Amino acid sequence: MIGVFGGSGFIGRNLVDCLNEEQRSFRVFSRRKVVGLHAETKIIDFEQPESYREYLKGLETVILLVSASVPSTFANDIASEVERNVLPYSRFLRAARSTGIRHIVYVSSGGAVYGQPIAPIITEEHPTNPISPYGCAKLMIEEMIRTMSTEGGWTYTILRASNPIGRYQSSEKGQGLVARALDAAVSNTALDIWGDGTSLRDYIDVRDLCDVIARSLTAEVVKNEIYNVGSGSVYSINEIVEICSSVSRTEIKKNYISQKSFLVKDVKLSIDKAMRDLNWKPKFDVWSSIESEFTHTIALIPGYSAGRTSVV
Repeated sequence: MIGVFGGSGFIGRNLVDCLNEEQRSFRVFSRRKVVGLHAETKIIDFEQPESYREYLKGLETVILLVSASVPSTFANDIASEVERNVLPYSRFLRAARSTGIRHIVYVSSGGAVYGQPIAPIITEEHPTNPISPYGCAKLMIEEMIRTMSTEGGWTYTILRASNPIGRYQSSEKGQGLVARALDAAVSNTALDIWGDGTSLRDYIDVRDLCDVIARSLTAEVVKNEIYNVGSGSVYSINEIVEICSSVSRTEIKKNYISQKSFLVKDVKLSIDKAMRDLNWKPKFDVWSSIESEFTHTIALIPGYSAGRTSVV
C-alpha cells in the first residue's frame, strides 16, 4: 500500500489523479478533506505521528509532499522553518522506523537547496549551499531521510523539483509566479515582481512531476538516489508573465519591487539523470501548462469573461 502524505495540496491532488489513472493502491493522509478528491483519506496531524502510528504499519511506500511553507513564507526566519517543517519530519521518520515502510519518496526543491549556481546547468552533483531558510530546511529533511535510512530499513528517492505549475495551483497560498500572475489577470490587480523580471527559472507541468513520482515507486534503479525534475527549459519571469497575459487575454499590470536576498538569480536544472534512469521525458510545454491552470482558475469564478483588456 502506498501512503500519500499531503495528498490534498496542489501536487497531491494531481498525484491522486495520476495514481488513479494507473490503478495503484494508495491512501491519502491529510489535515483536511477535499471535495472531489477520489481517494480514501485519513485526516491526521502530520506533526503528531503517534496519533496515527497504526496507519503506518499498513504502508510499504510513502510519498512525502507535506510542507508548511513556500520559498517566501519564512524568508528570514530559520527558527520557523525548523519548527514547522524540520521537526515534524524528524518525528515522522522516528515513528516510521518500526513499521513496514520500505521506501520513501520525498519531493524537495530543485533550486533552493543548491543556492547560487556555480555552473550554467545544475546537475545532482552540484554543491548544496542554500541561501534561504526554506532551502536549508529542505536540505535538512533530505539529510534526515538519508541518514536514518539504514536504521529505519528503508530506501529513498529524493526528487528535487523545479517550479511545478498547472491544475489546482492556488495563489492564496503563495504557490508560485504563474498562480499569482493569473490571479492578477482575473482580478485586474497589479502583480508584484521581485527584481527586474530577468531571472531565469525552470517551470514543469505538475502532471510531468507526478509521472516521475509514480515511476519512482517501482524502478529499482532509483533507490537511494537524488534526481532533478524539471522541463529542461528556462524562461524569464517577464516571459512567463507575458504568456499568462496571452493565455488570459488580459494585460497584466506589473509592479517591480526590490529583489529579495533569499532568491537564487538563475536556475537551469539538468534532467538527464531522471530521463535516463526512469525512461522519462516531459510531455507538456509551458504554454499548455499555463492554459490548463488558467482553465481551472476561471472555472471557479462564476460569470468570469476573459479578455477585458487587450494585451500590448
